[in-house]
Amino acid sequence: MRLVTTWFGSFLLDDDAKVVAAKPFPKDAEGIADRLSRVEEWKVLDEERSFLDAQDEVFVHEPRLERAGGNFTREAVPFLKPEDYGFDRELLHAAMLALARRRMRKAVGPDDYAAQAVAAFDDLQEISNQLLERLREWYGLHYPELAKTVEDGQFLDLVAEYGDRERMPTPGVGSVGGELPDADREALMGFAALARDVVRQRRSLESRLTAGMKELAPNLTYLAGPILSARLVALAGGLEPLARLPAGTVQTLGAEKALFRHLREGSRPPKHGVLFQHPWIHRAPRWQRGALTRIFAGKLVIAARADAYSKRFIADRLKEQVEKAMAEAKRKRLDAPPPSRPRPERRRRTGRR
Repeated sequence: MRLVTTWFGSFLLDDDAKVVAAKPFPKDAEGIADRLSRVEEWKVLDEERSFLDAQDEVFVHEPRLERAGGNFTREAVPFLKPEDYGFDRELLHAAMLALARRRMRKAVGPDDYAAQAVAAFDDLQEISNQLLERLREWYGLHYPELAKTVEDGQFLDLVAEYGDRERMPTPGVGSVGGELPDADREALMGFAALARDVVRQRRSLESRLTAGMKELAPNLTYLAGPILSARLVALAGGLEPLARLPAGTVQTLGAEKALFRHLREGSRPPKHGVLFQHPWIHRAPRWQRGALTRIFAGKLVIAARADAYSKRFIADRLKEQVEKAMAEAKRKRLDAPPPSRPRPERRRRTGRR
């Protein structure tokens, strides 16, 4: 007996390729798509399981069914007409559309949400800085001394709550600013409230992103921090694509323009990309950053592979190794190297000799 599964059902055939028993699928697009999706996941269908359990020896044409107890054969699969069992091409088309929708839903994962969240965080950061700068200039016409005496968060709260300098907890006596009309005061207070809401939303998004990255990539987050980890995942296109990248590529993620300029014009190659945002890199002397970034990128790749595949927490051991290797690299590069001669620019190819 041979077991054959098509898009419209499972069939048991004899040695002459004649159907002995048939279990057609429901004539429903979603039901067919559900069974095809399970076949893609290498799962055994209930119809196939009933045939395998009922027969002592069954030959199968798929390795998926061989793992379930069937005997694999390389004979040609006989053609079965779906019209003989009441199925048509329109139902197949609807089932393929339903299966495509299922695939698209499965393609969206937590790393996609993390990439969008860190992009939104960067947008809110830029908007917050622009609003705060505009508010300082605008309110500075009335009370320029306030922005120099308080922090940014307190400055937004004071302007949003009080507006006029005479109503402040510490009135601006002797200020060089001009008088504030009532209409401008209301507009300033509303603008300050908007800027404060943007700051609060950015903090809320940062806390949510931190919690999500700790769940998605705990090793990577432990080493690089949640924001930088999310940026690496976004630049690589996901956690698994990041885990498959070599350390040299991770080292220059975010520096694609400088890398292409090096390849096109012969300028100096970039030593780091977004990894420069980590304190271990941007606090180091300039002549040490290349070696430190190379060490850091190598351990980040190991952390990403542990998060993507083994799911084991090894970040504490990796952090000790990174700190030890960085200390050794700093010891070897204590002094700044002598200034190098500028490299000649590569002549561009024009197509003429």
